[in-house]
Amino acid sequence: MHGENEWDSLDEWARLAATLKYVNGYATQDVEQLVRLIGAQKAGSRVIERIEQKLAEHNIGHLPTRLPTDSTRRVLLYSKEHVGIGFTLSLIHQLATQEPRDGENATVHQLESLLKGMSAVQRAIRRNDGRPSTASQALAEEGQR
Repeated sequence: MHGENEWDSLDEWARLAATLKYVNGYATQDVEQLVRLIGAQKAGSRVIERIEQKLAEHNIGHLPTRLPTDSTRRVLLYSKEHVGIGFTLSLIHQLATQEPRDGENATVHQLESLLKGMSAVQRAIRRNDGRPSTASQALAEEGQR
């Protein structure tokens, strides 16, 4: 991920982004954790706006699309730069929340391709009695269908 010295030089928001990007692509957190990360005591509307801005600055998406002010609520954070799940969530978020526009067909196509790839890998794992085949093998098998 990052070298120890490089990791130490990152602020907390950059560490969160790096962790999401390089681990699973997503994680859940209580709103309270994000409130503390921004240095506030309570999740008021201005604090939530600042948190959403910090997340956007670090290319972190979140669901729900408007963070709640209830600090006990869990939210899903995802890296828009993660090559798998994070990017998939980002595409789903775009399609679900934005007005239809000309470039939408490309987004739908990207999402379909990612979902087909994930499905192919899952089918290959089931066929191999839980022993994962290589991703390229699974994608090649999917292309033969």
